[in-house]
This record gives sequence, structure tokens and C-alpha cells, in this order.
Amino acid sequence: MRYLFALLVAIAATTSTALSVEAPALQTMHLTNGATATSYDHCGDMDLCAKIAYENGNLLSIYSEGAAECQPYFLHFVYADGSGKTLYEFSRSLNHTHAKDAGCGHTVSTEMVLDRGYVHMLVSENPDGTVNASFSVAKQ
Repeated sequence: MRYLFALLVAIAATTSTALSVEAPALQTMHLTNGATATSYDHCGDMDLCAKIAYENGNLLSIYSEGAAECQPYFLHFVYADGSGKTLYEFSRSLNHTHAKDAGCGHTVSTEMVLDRGYVHMLVSENPDGTVNASFSVAKQ
């Protein structure tokens, strides 16, 4: 019985470790302000979609809140200092068309301008219902 318990604990530890591994990056880009932007493919509900790591240790994390049926997707932005303390957070909806009939509207690719215009982030929907984020550097 003791061995069975030890085996179950080992399996649980391995499983929780595997779940905490960060997804492979879709894109990593060094920005003109010294920050590093990383985006992830197929971002589902509560997934980390993108992050921007600043030289001073601060981190902007962007998560998917998903979408209710016939409603727009929401992204949740969390800006934290180097110790992990949240400095501010907010949510933003993606552009969404309105249905002209009884059907649902559709998500439209949405470009967001971040970091005083230094960073552009384009978010679009995948056919499987997840979203993608990609970064570009604005010409200054």
C-alpha cells in the first residue's frame, strides 16, 4: 500500500510539472524599446496568449478570457513589476461584427497599439475557435 501511495505521488508530481511547462512560442521579437515580445499559437480560454518582458524586469501578460456564444473574445492584460506584484490590469474585447439576421456575428482581426506606439499586436481567430497574437514594431 505504501508503494502504491508513493507511485501515485510520483505520478501527480510529474503531471503537475508537465502542466506548468510553458507552451512553445509562436513568435519572439526584440522591440525597439529593449523589451522582448513573445506570442503563442492557438490560445484558448485562460491561456497565456502573449507577453512582453521589459528590461527593468516588468512583465505584461496577455491572457484569453474566451468568448460566450455569439459574443466577442476578451483579452485580459496584467502588468506586473519584477517581483510579480500586479501594477494594473484590464480587459479588452476583440472587434466583432454584428449579425444582420438572427445569426451570430464574427470575430474580426484586431490590431492593438501598445507601449506608447512602439508595439503593435494583431489578434485573430483560428478556425478551431482559439486566437493568435502576433507582434510588429511600429516605425518611429
